[in-house]
Amino acid sequence: MKTRKKSINFGFITLVVASFLCIIQSVIYSQTRLLDNSHVSDDSPAVNAASNLLVTPGSEKNKTWCDQVAAARELLDPSLQISYPCEGLQPATSVVVCMLTGGVADDKVSRTIFSARNYIDGAMALGYSLQENIDPIQTHMLILLRKGFELAPDDLIRLKAVGWRIGTAPDFELLDKYVPQFPRYKTTYTKVTAIGLEEYKCAMLMDADTLVTGDLRPVLTCDVFKLPQNRVGGTLDLFRKKWYYFNTGSILWRTSAKELNRVHAMSRNSTFMKRFSSDQEFLNNVYPERLNITFNELIVKGELKDAEKGAVVPLSWDYNAQTHVEVHSSKYWEEHRSTVKILHFTEKKGWQCDERHDPPPPMNEMPNPCKKEIPICFCREAHLYWNALNKAKELGKIAASRF
Repeated sequence: MKTRKKSINFGFITLVVASFLCIIQSVIYSQTRLLDNSHVSDDSPAVNAASNLLVTPGSEKNKTWCDQVAAARELLDPSLQISYPCEGLQPATSVVVCMLTGGVADDKVSRTIFSARNYIDGAMALGYSLQENIDPIQTHMLILLRKGFELAPDDLIRLKAVGWRIGTAPDFELLDKYVPQFPRYKTTYTKVTAIGLEEYKCAMLMDADTLVTGDLRPVLTCDVFKLPQNRVGGTLDLFRKKWYYFNTGSILWRTSAKELNRVHAMSRNSTFMKRFSSDQEFLNNVYPERLNITFNELIVKGELKDAEKGAVVPLSWDYNAQTHVEVHSSKYWEEHRSTVKILHFTEKKGWQCDERHDPPPPMNEMPNPCKKEIPICFCREAHLYWNALNKAKELGKIAASRF
């Protein structure tokens, strides 16, 4: 009997131990599954990037936007990294980017050199004008500050109130001999870094002197880029009354970390690089398809076949309506104004025009010749700027009252 009792006790103990081990194994398995579906701290970009290598296709939907940002930029030169608070953002197809890269003190403003206040007001008006013209689920809004550009707390509140998420943009460093001579363009190469936002399919880069007047949803699907060689969507610039260059005040980038690395390398290639007058001239030499005036005239007329098969995809005038054209080619302006989606204040910025809130007089009542010193000249669309800025300020006041 003793032997039988010991055997029963031993069997019972074995059963208990086996059950316990099964429970432990189940707990370990459950915890492993939880870890597999959890997210590494957003505070560690390097760890995030490494963790993305372990994510299987089946768990792709569980990645945070921060995870996707880190994975998309894994090959990007660290010195070219744009930074913004990605926490809480939902995945998006595209992004609208405005960069604030410089500005002089108010007492040093001139006809061609502007203050930080001017650019901030421009970004506020632009942000307000975007509100009803993009799909916020598919398109993010980023305003990026270059190193040295600072915002007062009130301006941070105002810019956020009109939809901007605020981040920083790196300096696109140039050798001293290549830095543009014109003061306003000494810091604008920074805008080139928008190419590297590969977490998005495309990025619409808009200067603070632009304003949205129509629906951007169709172009922000990024579907204009149909061929592997397509890199940028741009509108022709009317330069000295000739269609020359694509204008970079409003352009659509097909984002790519690899492409940004390549473009940056070109800026250090002594065979290619020189002191270009601006980032616009530099980019038009990187992608030289709009240096042929004869071809450009055919593009404007819609007569150049296969224009979309190069690196530069034509964007219609609708997406970068330069306001100097109202004077330099008034007939063209009249013919195309009704379909404009983005105004680009070129000869005179919105903030340089007299504040007014009513529409301009008919074109046949405009001064002829229309000279810069005449307030309405180059400022026909300024009422749209001032109306948007005032609405943006109202939203800013409401937001500030909550603090």
